Amino acid sequence: MFGLKRAVTVGRRFISTSAARMEAAAPAGPKEFTEVWNKKAPSTLIVPEFPSNYTAVKAVGEGQVHGDAFPVNFYTPHSILSQAQKDTVVLPGVDGYFGVKASHVPTIAQLKPGVVELHSGAESEKFFVSGGFAFVHPNGVTDICVLEAATLDQVDPAAVKSALAAASAAQPTDEFEQAANRAAIELYSALESAVEAKA
Repeated sequence: MFGLKRAVTVGRRFISTSAARMEAAAPAGPKEFTEVWNKKAPSTLIVPEFPSNYTAVKAVGEGQVHGDAFPVNFYTPHSILSQAQKDTVVLPGVDGYFGVKASHVPTIAQLKPGVVELHSGAESEKFFVSGGFAFVHPNGVTDICVLEAATLDQVDPAAVKSALAAASAAQPTDEFEQAANRAAIELYSALESAVEAKA
């Protein structure tokens, strides 16, 4: 009958015939998968793509943790702020600040407005970010992707206070304006706190 499977004996255990076929199957790569795909389901559909089709495989040891240092890539859409080995990174997650060190558990974290700190030995770099995402990969590489970033030296404290006052005094008329106003207040409040902490 349709849907029923015969049980076969393998050693002293019973398994279904489909499981017996799965155990006998050899591991296959993307090329073998594509060939079987075309035999089983011939169509005009585009064959599935694999990440290995368009990404280069790194050499052993490249982009990996070395002692206490690990690779950190810090990007905005228009610039690369850092691509170097760092000892510690402190990030403004939506649930609070958190630190990343070598061999950190793989993580994807949303970032809120706040200060990103990059530490390498006695040197420290601090950037204010408007928000974004951080990815700690299983191989130890940490990617920080943000929309905007600036060093605290580039920020004019008077302009920040003025923008915060304007956002606080605004009277939004619809839900969109209310949401935009809340985001502006959150951003300028965090920026004001960062500038005051630096002073």
